[in-house]
Amino acid sequence: MTDQAASLRVIRGEGREPTTTLRRRERAIAVTGGKGGVGKSTIAIGLAAAYARDGSRTLMVDADFGMADLNLLLGVAPTLSLLDALDGTPIEDVVVTAHGIALLPALNGSYALAMMSGAARRRTLELVEQLSRRFDTIVLDVAAGIGATQATFAAAAADTVVVVNPEPLSMADAYACLKVLAGHHGVRHAFVVPNRVTSQAQADDIVGRLVTLVSRFLDIHLTPLPPVPCDPAVSESAHRGVPLLCHRPDAPAARGIVRVARALDALAAPDARTDSTRSFWRRHITASGETP
Repeated sequence: MTDQAASLRVIRGEGREPTTTLRRRERAIAVTGGKGGVGKSTIAIGLAAAYARDGSRTLMVDADFGMADLNLLLGVAPTLSLLDALDGTPIEDVVVTAHGIALLPALNGSYALAMMSGAARRRTLELVEQLSRRFDTIVLDVAAGIGATQATFAAAAADTVVVVNPEPLSMADAYACLKVLAGHHGVRHAFVVPNRVTSQAQADDIVGRLVTLVSRFLDIHLTPLPPVPCDPAVSESAHRGVPLLCHRPDAPAARGIVRVARALDALAAPDARTDSTRSFWRRHITASGETP
C-alpha cells in the first residue's frame, strides 16, 4: 500500500524535489474549470511546456473554438485553423509549432466553430485522434462554460483537470462544471489545481471546500494537485507570447506548474495508461457529439 504521508507530499508539492526528467508515457489531458479567467490557458500551456521540455512530443488543442487565443500566448499567427480542417484541409497542414509545442489552432470570432454541431464535435475528436498517433502528450484547453461542446471535450480525454482560483464565482462554476461532467458524461474522477493562490493554506481551503461540496452531492472523486501561486511573471509571459516555463523557468508559478505536471503523472489512474495513443480518449463520441 502506498504510504499516505508520501502521497500527501506529492499532492501538496512538498518534500524532496522530483527527478529532473518526467516519466515518458502517453497522456491526454483536458484542462477545464467552468469559469473564464481562472487561468485555464496558463495551466494548459504550462503543462504542455513542462512535458515538451522533458522530451515528450506534445500537441495542444485550442478547444476554445470560437474565442481562440492559444496562438497569441504561443506567439504564432496561423494562416489555417480547425475550421479549414473540418472543411477538408489535411490536418497536418493546419498544425503549427512554437517553443517545442505543436498547436491545432481554432479561430477567434468564428461563429461556425463556436456553435459547433454534434457531428462537427465528433469529427474534431477524430482529427485529434488521427494527430495523436504522432504525439506522446495531448493537452486540450477547454473553453469556459458547461455547454455541449465544452463538456464533450472536457470529458473526452483520459485525465480531466479542473482549475479553480480564490474567486467565489470560480468555486461555483467549477462545481457546475463537475456536475455536468459527472451527471451527463459519466466522468467519475477529476484533478483539481488551485491557481493564483497566495499561500498553501489558501489552496487547502479552496480544495477542501470544493471536495466537501462535491463529495456531498456528486458521484465524482477529486484528487488535488499542487497549487500554482499568484505570480506577475504569468502576465509578462502572456504579453511576450512565450510560455512561462520558457520565459521565466525559475518563477514561482513556473515551478508550481512543473510540480503539477509531475504530480499528475504520479497520481493519474493506472487504467488510463496504455502503450497505444489510440487509448488516449476516455470514451467514444456518438454522432450527436454526446457521450453514451
